Amino acid sequence: MKQKLFTYIILITVISLFGACSDEVENLIERKGENVLDTVIVSSLPNARILEYTVENSPTTIYSAIDNSTRTITVYLPHYYALKVIDPAITLPEGASISPDDEELVPVFGEEPFIYTVSAPGEADIQYTLNPVVQQPEIILNELSTSEDTTIISFSSFQSLVITGEHFITNISITKLFAIDANENEWEIQPSTTAEQTGQSDLLHFLPPPQGKFPEGLYWLEMRAYTLKTRMKYPVYFKES
Repeated sequence: MKQKLFTYIILITVISLFGACSDEVENLIERKGENVLDTVIVSSLPNARILEYTVENSPTTIYSAIDNSTRTITVYLPHYYALKVIDPAITLPEGASISPDDEELVPVFGEEPFIYTVSAPGEADIQYTLNPVVQQPEIILNELSTSEDTTIISFSSFQSLVITGEHFITNISITKLFAIDANENEWEIQPSTTAEQTGQSDLLHFLPPPQGKFPEGLYWLEMRAYTLKTRMKYPVYFKES
């Protein structure tokens, strides 16, 4: 009888212990959940700052990276948009003002840094510098000549000059082709009217130079598009007929 009673006592004790552990674990989880807080203090941030800067004159809205520690606005511009100016939309805290405002267009290739000044009542003015970064891959031109064989192009015998390669911009208003002689004299070769319509980034057509436009001789062809330019390694020979 004593032996059975002792066994019952052990079982009850074990059950009680496991029950206690289970309660403690549940309570611990609940307490942990109640004590996890994510507090953001915003009262120390000045009102003289830029909250958001976007480019609105592109096919899709471009968002910028605003660094308040260096006071810079970095805008990454895809080369295929070929933007020459930025039409910005600027978001400020309530009560703040900016000069110049977002009605003023910003040149992408301005000679001087473009600076915004943000003002807010009771605070010192803050200046931000705009930093446009054009994302454009290197232009690659396929050679027309080789080190052993110079291609001869007659002004009067071909319909168009076909240039192939990679990463062309089909916008002919910013894609130019130049013939450059050994003395760095240059003549522009006009694109054909169909160049922009092809939509191809690896082939462009240019009109043959008019006869007598530039002297017969060796010329290196150079393509310039947006921010980059690439010149062929080997020259071609333009002749009158």
